[in-house]
Amino acid sequence: MTLRRKNEAPFRCCSCGLRFIAKNEADAPGSTDHYVPFAGYLGLAGWPRRVFTDQMILGSLLVATLLVLALAVVALAFSWIDPALLHLD
Repeated sequence: MTLRRKNEAPFRCCSCGLRFIAKNEADAPGSTDHYVPFAGYLGLAGWPRRVFTDQMILGSLLVATLLVLALAVVALAFSWIDPALLHLD
């Protein structure tokens, strides 16, 4: 809705796949071409973009590991897994 009010639309480059926001040329035929990358629009260009991406990947791996660990604890608590199989002495 916000982009429509500003006469902009999200696009994706066919050759490199980069996302960006640009003026909608169908509604503004006399406007100049000024393309803003989507990451730049969000303030994530260069170093902040790499850090944000790395943090998202590491955070996702951490959450997945914690979920598997929590599931293992619940499985042991409800005796879904036999503790003898784990060789706990």
